[in-house]
Amino acid sequence: MQEQQKEEEKNALKALCGIEDLLEKKTKIYSRLLMDTALAKDLESLSTRHRERKETLSLLLGGKALKNKKDGGMFAPNDKEKEE
Repeated sequence: MQEQQKEEEKNALKALCGIEDLLEKKTKIYSRLLMDTALAKDLESLSTRHRERKETLSLLLGGKALKNKKDGGMFAPNDKEKEE
């Protein structure tokens, strides 16, 4: 029973991590499209907060902090092959 609950919690954390990754990417893109510099700056800081939450969720999953790939993607926790 506990194993099933741990697995559900792990899946929930993975889902949240994916959502934070998507939100980080979208807010970063939108910040670059805006003409209003104050609003663009706000969206850029929001993107940073999403990145920080994504890294925290990754640590909760037992992995290292997520690193961005060149194409903007992310590594899965404990994915040592891709880190090197």
